[in-house]
Amino acid sequence: MEVCGKSALALLRAVAQLLVVRQQVSAMRFHTLFFALVVAALFGCASDHFTTGRGDVGQFILQQAIVRGGSPVTTNLPPIDGAWRYATDQYGVVIRMSREEFPSVEQYLRQAFGKPGFGPTDTSDGGKLGEYRLTPKGGGIQFVSHTNWTQVTIIRPMSQHEWDTKIMPQAIKTMSE
Repeated sequence: MEVCGKSALALLRAVAQLLVVRQQVSAMRFHTLFFALVVAALFGCASDHFTTGRGDVGQFILQQAIVRGGSPVTTNLPPIDGAWRYATDQYGVVIRMSREEFPSVEQYLRQAFGKPGFGPTDTSDGGKLGEYRLTPKGGGIQFVSHTNWTQVTIIRPMSQHEWDTKIMPQAIKTMSE
């Protein structure tokens, strides 16, 4: 699942169709696809805006989740070494590393936050997808393995007004491009 170019447009169209027929789709599938819509709308082709990360990416993930309302069950966690990069905006952060890091990321998140709210489950491109909700009011962590990378996306909670006036209009604009 790519969040750029034709793949994002196809994803956005699929989610828009789900919005129309939500009652016919399981709540978890709807939530997962809708989270992907938010990522696409917020970060678009974020690869042009990535910054090279330094040090333990696990600690960076943990810090970003805490800043956005996450409450880890422990902070005494093993490091995740390796090359990584990240992109941020006012809504959250996207962190990318090699595909081989997915098992370490999955284990790290499970140790830090417990069992995911969703997944990890297999994706159509041979990867895996899982999610955590950060707070009862929203926000989340999505972790994905893709053909070429592992990605962690952390989004802060948003008010209904912010969702209605900023996120949905951007998603609709992205869909029409």
